[in-house]
Amino acid sequence: MSVSDNIPQDNVVSFASSRASDAQLSFDRELHDGPEDRGELTALIEALLLVSPGPTTLEELAAGTGAPLGAVESALAALDQDSARGWMVQRHGAHLQLVTAPRFAFQVRRFLGLDRESKLSSAALETLAIVAYQQPVTKSEIEGVRGVDCSGVLATLHSRGLVEQVGRLTTAGNPIQYGTTPDFLQHFGLRTLGDLPSLGRVGEQDARTMLDAAIAASGIDALLGAEASEQRD
Repeated sequence: MSVSDNIPQDNVVSFASSRASDAQLSFDRELHDGPEDRGELTALIEALLLVSPGPTTLEELAAGTGAPLGAVESALAALDQDSARGWMVQRHGAHLQLVTAPRFAFQVRRFLGLDRESKLSSAALETLAIVAYQQPVTKSEIEGVRGVDCSGVLATLHSRGLVEQVGRLTTAGNPIQYGTTPDFLQHFGLRTLGDLPSLGRVGEQDARTMLDAAIAASGIDALLGAEASEQRD
């Protein structure tokens, strides 16, 4: 069983484009004049998420609603439990946004006249799965698991907006670390990375343990390679 088999193939469409600039926000973050009724606060949060030009944060919602941060978190938790709606709140790190429910992806695309994007190749899905489950992860670590060069596949995933650079390792060469993007969540219909299915087992071995071991081995190989290069220099 391939690691990529665990990623669902549903699509989801976002209501909002990316936020133009944080400078557009001019909320009074100390003003607590929001609705005291929880149902009304929940409805207000829905409205703000709907009109938001891009992913927002809990702090921005608290400022916009005029409600305490704890009350906003409770209202969002209630929304997360409501599966009867045609949308869901999607979270990526500290940011959240409204997206359509994955179960309606086909009808939404048909309504909007959108052709389904070309499917990812098996190589791209395998690479993407490694990034999703092991992020942050470097190119050499990915190649240590797959056993082949991944430059082209990573470039494709980056151009599709599914992976991004999230940092650099403080080792020889400072290799780039990759992680998934909000578009990754949208593409596969996930609320958060926590919704990724468990890897399960491969034969008699735990797949997560096998993946961790492969990543660790690739790191050792990269370190030995760097040391050998320094000795030749």
